[in-house]
Amino acid sequence: VQGGTTPDPSMLHQFNNLVVEQADEIAKPKVTQLLSLLANVQQEKRGNIKEIKIPKKNKAKVIWSATGSGVDLVRVEGQETVPAVPKTMSTGFYYEPLDLVTDSIVYFNKLVNDIADAKVRLYLDKIHQLTASAITAGKIPAKNVQTGSNLTLQQYNKVASVLQRYGGKPIFVADTLLIDYFAFQQGTDSTFKNFLTEEVKGELLTALNPTTIGRTTAVNLTNPFTDDTNSKVELPVNKGYMFAGGVSQKPFSVVEYGGLRQLTEQDIEDERIKMKIVQDASVNLLFGEAIGIIEEQAAVSI
Repeated sequence: VQGGTTPDPSMLHQFNNLVVEQADEIAKPKVTQLLSLLANVQQEKRGNIKEIKIPKKNKAKVIWSATGSGVDLVRVEGQETVPAVPKTMSTGFYYEPLDLVTDSIVYFNKLVNDIADAKVRLYLDKIHQLTASAITAGKIPAKNVQTGSNLTLQQYNKVASVLQRYGGKPIFVADTLLIDYFAFQQGTDSTFKNFLTEEVKGELLTALNPTTIGRTTAVNLTNPFTDDTNSKVELPVNKGYMFAGGVSQKPFSVVEYGGLRQLTEQDIEDERIKMKIVQDASVNLLFGEAIGIIEEQAAVSI
């Protein structure tokens, strides 16, 4: 910083590059941990185009025939490929240069972590868009979707029952409010309450983020407030996704082209430093039948 609190533009750009590089490293395990539940995640160099291999997953019909008679031959486990065409996702930040001068280490770490979390939300926002359009287009089966007011644990379990046929314990990814909504129904539902273990009872009583809902595992989203009145958050609190856990076939494909990059400018009026954060990636819904959507339209809100 030169001339009091007025940063040199070239040094400012280098500083923001460092912030973004650090944020990208911190974001990698967060992106991998969350997205690996619902997507096959791959990296590719910027400028290349990766081909996604899509297996023809339907099992062959076995046809027995009498000895010596003809039999229809069935092709087993073919595949097709589609190009993973990258698109640019972006978000923005601003900060005050004086904050970095007065409390540099704390503010630097906060800035890095905020950008890392923003990268995760870039992907989640894209997934929200894809699933909404897929439901409208009929690419996700009706049995996989529960949308309505005052949804019950029985309705939740219907989606879980569909997805468990893909193998593995279903995983429910949602905001903590929606997880709590279904988790606490375990104590009042006429069927589920008879099977509650002491461990689950203890979790419902004391855990910040319950992880057990019936025969599914719940994973809480990082979804911070975005205003000063605690009335808005980044992602919908009433919409969650369910997937078959522990299986190789994921509903989404994510190909990340290069890492995060940034563009910097300073506002000459208020002296704020503005950053545009950019990530090139391809996000595709390949198997709509392998994802569940649960949206509570009345009982869950900020």
